[in-house]
Amino acid sequence: MSANKQFQCEDLLALLGQQVVYQQQQCEIIELLDGCELVLQALESNDTSIQATQYGEGHRDVPVTYILSVFDGEGELHTELMAAGIDILLEKNLQP
Repeated sequence: MSANKQFQCEDLLALLGQQVVYQQQQCEIIELLDGCELVLQALESNDTSIQATQYGEGHRDVPVTYILSVFDGEGELHTELMAAGIDILLEKNLQP
């Protein structure tokens, strides 16, 4: 994404449900957190994590999730997101 093209965190809501490849895994964008972080969930992974109950007991396996900051320290789109192709999805979804 070119440096002169700006967007807001709210623009990322259009990406919910989209699929990207992150760390060689097919993932779906499932949530946008308040701190302008995206939550990705691995779709085809044999790796799972154990979800704990409110009492800290692990009872079920859930897909692996990743929480990624959208912007780097300089306010630019984070390089990990660009590698996942999110910059291309943003350009497609923000076209008038």
